[in-house]
Amino acid sequence: MRFLVLAGLACVLCGTPSRASAQAADANALVTEVEQLRFYSSFWINLHHTLYGAAWDRRPDTGARRPVGPLPAPLTASFTDEERAAWDAAIGFYDRNIADRDLRFGYDMADIKIALADGRLDADVISSAHRATLQRAAPIYRRHFWPAHDRSNREWIAATSERLRLIARDIVPTLERLYARPWFTAPVRVDIVWVGRAYTSLKPTHATVSTAESALKDWTSVEIVLHEISHELILGIERELEAAFGDRLRGHDGLWHVVQFYLTGVAVQDVLRRRGIDYSPYLYSTGLFDRAWSNYRKPIEDVWTPYIRGSATRAQAIERTVAAVTGR
Repeated sequence: MRFLVLAGLACVLCGTPSRASAQAADANALVTEVEQLRFYSSFWINLHHTLYGAAWDRRPDTGARRPVGPLPAPLTASFTDEERAAWDAAIGFYDRNIADRDLRFGYDMADIKIALADGRLDADVISSAHRATLQRAAPIYRRHFWPAHDRSNREWIAATSERLRLIARDIVPTLERLYARPWFTAPVRVDIVWVGRAYTSLKPTHATVSTAESALKDWTSVEIVLHEISHELILGIERELEAAFGDRLRGHDGLWHVVQFYLTGVAVQDVLRRRGIDYSPYLYSTGLFDRAWSNYRKPIEDVWTPYIRGSATRAQAIERTVAAVTGR
């Protein structure tokens, strides 16, 4: 096993032609592109998320909400004793050093994701210990898990991108109108991972979606991809809401996210309805509205529906939102 680990490390750092080509492919694993949205199945980002998910899977279930969904399947394989020790050590490193950081907002996590997307394991944001952990785990992951994970990712991408293509001509201008922002003129990266969650980092806009999230099937997968990239489109409305609330924003600083869910979800619903397809937006189909934001449901529906239908301006919608939520 010592030879296997050292050989794997040498291939990552120096690379024989075949492994160098594999690493380049890992860093540029573009599967398809639809309307500037580039879908990837990246080896390094998937390894990162798999170790993160496996670390949480080790922890006792306290009933508290976890920052990552459950593993879609057990990470069991015909390990050699040396492989098992190295794989367990990698999960242990993530458990001690990485898993307590939120994938979205945790210390350096967005920068780590960007570095891994580029295949830059030598980036300053990745510590030497973290780099060594990934390098030691990489040949084990590639041998035992990556083929199945990559296949799952690509199947999800194929189904989701095909649906997105069917409505792209209508959904893009609809979202441009609702968010009062032009569509993307430069490619936006969307990484699909075997385990994780849907989340987005900005500057640059970089979305990540997990195939393990059971609700993300069929047209819901399209809505969530559009929701994630809408984190860039919502910025103007978010700033306008903050300005309108002023010192009354405390306790309502996440309201913009509910508006984002509503606008994108209803946009997809309307586009599909015109095609004779019955669709329930994510807020409703998963019970998220009533489970997490029941106090906002009536104000959002009463205020933003007229805006979507064109009978109220954005300024009016924002003013009425503040009045409905604060009672003033």
